[in-house]
Amino acid sequence: MSMFNYKGTNIVMPRFTGGIVTTRGSVYPMPKDKNPCFRFTNKENNVCERLVISNWWEELLNLYGQEVTYWQNPYQTLSGDGLPGAGPQNIYGEEPTKVFANPKNIIMALELQENAVILQKYGFDSDDEVTAYVHISAFYDSFGYLQEPKAGDVFRLTEYGNDRPHPRTGKQFEVTERLDQDVARINPLMGHYVWLLKAKRYDFSFEPGLSAEGGSDQVYDDKFSGILSGGESERSDEKSYEGSFEEAAKQVFDYSNFDYDDVYGGYGNTKPPEDGPFN
Repeated sequence: MSMFNYKGTNIVMPRFTGGIVTTRGSVYPMPKDKNPCFRFTNKENNVCERLVISNWWEELLNLYGQEVTYWQNPYQTLSGDGLPGAGPQNIYGEEPTKVFANPKNIIMALELQENAVILQKYGFDSDDEVTAYVHISAFYDSFGYLQEPKAGDVFRLTEYGNDRPHPRTGKQFEVTERLDQDVARINPLMGHYVWLLKAKRYDFSFEPGLSAEGGSDQVYDDKFSGILSGGESERSDEKSYEGSFEEAAKQVFDYSNFDYDDVYGGYGNTKPPEDGPFN
């Protein structure tokens, strides 16, 4: 007897009526029509269970989450690096004219990894990271149906940082990764309930619509940094320490009294004044 088609049931021997098999037994070598077992992971069978888990996630986030201020990155592929007269041909993937606007408050559960700012060879570095959870339906409610978080979005820990010592404010983070599937963490019964976001500490770069964290005194060359008067973003406050790199450089050589600032001269000294100090 070939066992190729053997499947098996709870009945040991087949039953016959008039020489015809009426009930297949576990020893009868014939294929079965379907799996008679109830499969709990069949998503058609566990709709109610997945709804309970979705409500559990929503309740968990509302009970233990924190309110954050969330900016969506307005980057549009078609408007990035368009060539003049050639249409929206994307070259470098940049859109320097985008403006962060209309932030919304939303509840997230946060796993923070807060590390001290350390001084490395090329400057200060902060290794702060955060893993955030936001319910998919809650994001729809705040930003509109089918809107999703994405890499490049920025959020501020507004509630967590609202009572920090003055002038500090909530830390800001930039989203680096968005996941809807991590079966070991967020997908019980193979369902999809929340967004899992991974983010790094945001390094303020004067993008329109955003502002630096309160008390963030960055080291920069001049007395202030940012867009000059007349720009769309306000310049920074005066720094808290005296002097600047430019003033220190003037102590070595002050070239501001010359008509050109090529302190090492030009090739063949062809730039005016040709009778300058580098002849």
